[in-house]
Amino acid sequence: MKIEPGQVAVITGAGGGLGSALAQALAAKGCHLALADISEAALEKTEISLPDNVGKVTRHVVDVTDRAAMICFRDAVLAAHEGVNILINNAGITLQKSFSTHSLDDWDRMVGINLNGVIYGCHVFDEALTAAENAHVVNLSSMSAFLGLPGQSSYCATKAAVQLLTDSLWAEWQLKNIGVTSVHPGAIRTNMIMATLQESDDVEQAKKNFDIAHKTGVDAEYAAAKIIKAIETNKKRIKIGKDAYIFHFIMRYMPGFGSFIMKRIAQKLAA
Repeated sequence: MKIEPGQVAVITGAGGGLGSALAQALAAKGCHLALADISEAALEKTEISLPDNVGKVTRHVVDVTDRAAMICFRDAVLAAHEGVNILINNAGITLQKSFSTHSLDDWDRMVGINLNGVIYGCHVFDEALTAAENAHVVNLSSMSAFLGLPGQSSYCATKAAVQLLTDSLWAEWQLKNIGVTSVHPGAIRTNMIMATLQESDDVEQAKKNFDIAHKTGVDAEYAAAKIIKAIETNKKRIKIGKDAYIFHFIMRYMPGFGSFIMKRIAQKLAA
């Protein structure tokens, strides 16, 4: 779809690094913004520069795991903006714990945010997107959808589910002229790991993973630009970062080698 001034973009997880970068990138194109996050403080820190001071930005404190809250969010967005052209389901968390130390409450939280948050977002804005002449949905998956990464079973499972959900929506919603893209980033220089750092099985290892991500990952602004381009070119699926391309290639064309790598990682984590 062609992104044009005056279109309305909804972004969940807008208080985080990628969400904030996406908001700024869309604002630069003249879009009105409805920004959602569970943290009011994070939302307030998301500064948006509007070209020529033209554009409307609304901020909404929303728990994406709460159905009723998501319906209220939808109603508030439509009341303020009168329509939706772009929906980016960006809210997500990661939890670095083994399957054995994952509690069922952990699983409920991960599924609630990473998967149900995407489902609820697509569901509540379905009618508004259908009514728009030009619409597109972006669902944030991960390179972890391609592989079973030890220590992140819930993250991998939910992100793989997002990928297949998006594939189904792509097939169905093209009939309604709604583009749908699943995004599979590798490491991005954001603070997502820090949000659940203290819950990790091995906090020191989690800190090392954070440092590696910041050394080898791409900037949030770079990732946002790739996502904007995917919307404009109606891509079904995109990978972001060399690591995403490398692991996708390995798991697709050399699955035995990929499984060996995952086993070695698991052995290292257990040592």
